[in-house]
Amino acid sequence: MSIVLIIIAVLIIGWAVWFIIEYIRYIASGEYEIDQRLRKISQ
Repeated sequence: MSIVLIIIAVLIIGWAVWFIIEYIRYIASGEYEIDQRLRKISQ
């Protein structure tokens, strides 16, 4: 396995982990519920 492939894999895994953590924070903060209400109002 080349170093380039390892670096690319680490970047993809790192991005995925960051995305999951941000998604959990977004739902936990209550912004998700506010966004749903705004979507209902705008419809």
